[in-house]
Amino acid sequence: MKNTFFALIGLFIATGAKAQCNELFISEYIEGTRNNKALEIYNPGPTAIDLSGYRITRWQNGSAVWGSQYSDVLSGSIGSNEVKVLVIDRRDTTQTGQDTPVTYNLRIKADLFLSKDYNTSFSMSFNGDDALSLDKLNTGNNQWVPVDIFGKIGQQPQLPSNPSRTIGWSDSFPYNTGLGLWCTIDKTLIRKASVTGGIKTNPANFNPRKEFEVYPVNTFDSLRTHNCICNKFPAQVKNIITPTLQVFPNPTSGNMSAFVDAAISAVYATDVQGRKIALKFDMQYPNGFAIATLNTAELSSGIYQLQAITAGNKTYTTRFIKQ
Repeated sequence: MKNTFFALIGLFIATGAKAQCNELFISEYIEGTRNNKALEIYNPGPTAIDLSGYRITRWQNGSAVWGSQYSDVLSGSIGSNEVKVLVIDRRDTTQTGQDTPVTYNLRIKADLFLSKDYNTSFSMSFNGDDALSLDKLNTGNNQWVPVDIFGKIGQQPQLPSNPSRTIGWSDSFPYNTGLGLWCTIDKTLIRKASVTGGIKTNPANFNPRKEFEVYPVNTFDSLRTHNCICNKFPAQVKNIITPTLQVFPNPTSGNMSAFVDAAISAVYATDVQGRKIALKFDMQYPNGFAIATLNTAELSSGIYQLQAITAGNKTYTTRFIKQ
C-alpha cells in the first residue's frame, strides 16, 4: 500500500510537470567573453505566441526592485516547438571596450538584437551575478509577471573573502558563495530536456545544475533548436542549415585536413572577436574524396569558426582549436 501511494505521487508529479508545456521559458543561457551574451526562448506549446506581450528583465547586482530594472520588450512571434535567439545589440565591428562587437559565430544565430541604447535599457548586458526573468504582460491589470526566472532575484553571488569580486551561481550549496563550479559566468547553459516550464516563483536557492547542463564558454552550436519532452507537436524550428565539415587533427598546431564532398574555393577562420582570416589550402582527391589541407600556422592560439566555401557556393562550417 505504501509503495502504491508513493508510485501514485510520482506519477502525479511527472504527468503534472509534463502537462505544463504551455508557456515560454528560457531554453539556453550564454554568458561568454566580452559582449557574447545571448538567451534562447522556447515555445513548448501547440500554438504560435505573440512575443510583444513578453520582455526580458535584468535584475542587476542583486536588486529586487521592479522600478530600477532594465527590461527589453520582445517583438514578432514564436511558433509551436520553435525557439528565438536574443543577442545583445553590439554589431559594429569597429567598436572596442564596452561596445566590443558580438563575435560573428553568435551574431548569425540571432533572431532579435536587444539592448542597443544604454540610456533606455541594457537587460542583455548581464554578467554571471545578475538574475534574469522572462516576463509576461497581464493585460487585465497591465502588470508584468515572471514566467521564468534565472538565478535568484535579490541575490548577488559573492566571495565571502572578497565581496567586490564578480562570481556566478555555482553547483555547491548555498550556490552563491563561490563553492564548487561557477556555472553562470563564462559558461553556456542548456535547459534539460525534462524541463517543461519556467520557474515562476523566486527560488529559495538557485542551483544551476538542477535544470541546466553546463558547457564551456562561447559554446554556440546548439542555439536555434531545443530538445524537450514537450516536442510532441510538429517541429517548426528555424535552424541555420549548413553542411557538416570534419577536420583533423583538432586541436591543431599546424596543418589540418578538411574532408568535404566537393572542391573548395575559399577557406576562412573567424576568431572570437569576429575577425575573418583567409587561410591558405591545397586540394587533393584520393580515392574520389575531396580533402583540403589547411595551413593554420599564421593563426594565434584560440578557438575559431571554420568556413569552407565550394565552387558551387555551398558553405561548410565547424569549430576548431589552434594550439
